[in-house]
Amino acid sequence: MAQLEFIVSLIVLAILGIFISGFLIKNRIKKKPVTCPIDGGCDEVLESKWNSIFFIKNDLLGLFYYILILFFALYLFFVSDKLVFFIKIISAIALFFSLILVFIQAKIIKEYCFYCLISSGINLLIFLNEFRL
Repeated sequence: MAQLEFIVSLIVLAILGIFISGFLIKNRIKKKPVTCPIDGGCDEVLESKWNSIFFIKNDLLGLFYYILILFFALYLFFVSDKLVFFIKIISAIALFFSLILVFIQAKIIKEYCFYCLISSGINLLIFLNEFRL
């Protein structure tokens, strides 16, 4: 079985990601502006053309990703560690996507979304954590 502390940290990180994605989705659906704790750039980022891929909003993609990571972490905890390689591939893709989005915030939009940056940090931690399994 994979190491317990790393599985637990995956579960915690996935839940944090679910909360952040859910918060962004809820505000988008209710058409409420997102209060950004850093310099107010969240709405500019979240309303940009870069906030969706193939007509799917990034917050929704993030929610699906975090739910998938949570499911896999629970599977590792309760069943087997046979999915470790698959999880590593998924987290690498998510990290790559996050890095592209951070680059877009820095170089194209020239504004930063606090919640997007936290989500990218969570993706980095998930990626690094999974290579400890």
